Amino acid sequence: MEIQGITPSGEKVDYLPMSLQRHNPEQVANLIYASSPELFSLMFGSQATQNLTQLVQGSENKFSYQYVRVAQISKQVVGIAIIIPAKKLSINTDFKRLNYPQQLRLGLLERLLFPFVLQQDYPEGSFYLANLAVTSRYRNQGIGRQLLSNCIDEASNYSGSLYISVDVENVRAKKLYESMGFQFVQEKVINLGRWRVGSLVLALSA
Repeated sequence: MEIQGITPSGEKVDYLPMSLQRHNPEQVANLIYASSPELFSLMFGSQATQNLTQLVQGSENKFSYQYVRVAQISKQVVGIAIIIPAKKLSINTDFKRLNYPQQLRLGLLERLLFPFVLQQDYPEGSFYLANLAVTSRYRNQGIGRQLLSNCIDEASNYSGSLYISVDVENVRAKKLYESMGFQFVQEKVINLGRWRVGSLVLALSA
């Protein structure tokens, strides 16, 4: 469903599901990367944007276009949110299309790191908000909040709770989600020398 809005400067914003015919996969991939650059650099190295572009165009992975909701201004993607049924999070068939070293890298991270810093299991019927980002030019204009609100409505239409993982150091994002009604569930963190790596899990009940 398409929803329209207006920025404080008067520009029209369209909010709608991503279409490979209407939206540029590379623009979407760049925004996905911007939502968590440290994590995606760890996952994909210097080829992060290229790999994400490939995955966005697939249909069997958590970054697939079918789960992406976009905000566009003058036909340019300026914001994205990825909302996915939690039961689909483990479907990563498209990752097999990546080159072998990349598959090996991801396999090691899946076994040795992700179980300690990301929640792995979610209740039946729930949804997961995987990524949310807005281009720097259009931040602080309500676009991210509207994308989030649309995802909340989408989950509620299916009577499903909505979960999100926030970087443990991202206090600003945590405040945004809490202002929208999300509540703290748990902290998944490991200490690597001077660095704390991990996430805060928040949820909004149906």
